[in-house]
Amino acid sequence: MTLLDSYMATIDPVVRFSVYAISMLVLALLTYRAKQLTLSGAIGAFFMGFGSLWCGGFTALSLYLFFLISAALIGKHSKRVRGINNIQKKGGTRDISQVFANGGPALMAIILYYLTQEHIFLVVFSASLAEAVADTWAGEIGVLSERPPVSIITFRPMQRGLSGAVSFLGTISGLLAAVLYALFYKSLYSGTLSLALVVALTGFAGCLVDSFLGATVQAHYLDEEGNLTEKEKNEKGEVRALERGIRFFDNDMVNFTSNLFSFLFAWGLSLIFV
Repeated sequence: MTLLDSYMATIDPVVRFSVYAISMLVLALLTYRAKQLTLSGAIGAFFMGFGSLWCGGFTALSLYLFFLISAALIGKHSKRVRGINNIQKKGGTRDISQVFANGGPALMAIILYYLTQEHIFLVVFSASLAEAVADTWAGEIGVLSERPPVSIITFRPMQRGLSGAVSFLGTISGLLAAVLYALFYKSLYSGTLSLALVVALTGFAGCLVDSFLGATVQAHYLDEEGNLTEKEKNEKGEVRALERGIRFFDNDMVNFTSNLFSFLFAWGLSLIFV
């Protein structure tokens, strides 16, 4: 717990509630103005951030902020790659479903910590966010690779930016993000080295699961030029033919599932080391 969190714990709950609400309102508005979040995404971020602040203080919020800030900075460079927006269902501005798909399990973890005061849920909280940032770094930095990506299943060349495609640059970036989160966990929560390794391992493993799901069950469609795309409808609103995967299993579902995997994997491994 930081000195700021220690101080906030001593003040009147109503005042603390107001400070947290104002802090998150300012943060949500800034991310909305910076076009990092849609209006619905900003609303979702407000409630998710407030829940994290109330349950875990500014220490927990700092882990969320690292995810948002790093994603915003890296995203500015990856957006320069042409053709990605023709493939991905949604652009770089996150809506409420994307916010909760990437941060929902972490919010559940920090609420469980608040209710139980069990350190294991701080590990799970950190691991869930480690997966989200690892997947973001792997995707955003991976598209900048000079070498074309390959399928995580067949290792055959794939379209740049397509789910299930991996590159050496993207994979190393995802691993680096997971390790950084493990270091943040250890420094912020005074965790043991073994638990920090749990954060790094489960965060990176969830990133790989995300790619695996993207290459297998995520819905992909054929566009008018015969290329794969995640967009279900064309510009006229006509539904495209499903080429592979499950129609309702879009990228948000993939993100939530892989994030939940890291949540459960970290919980299970932590039981061994706590």
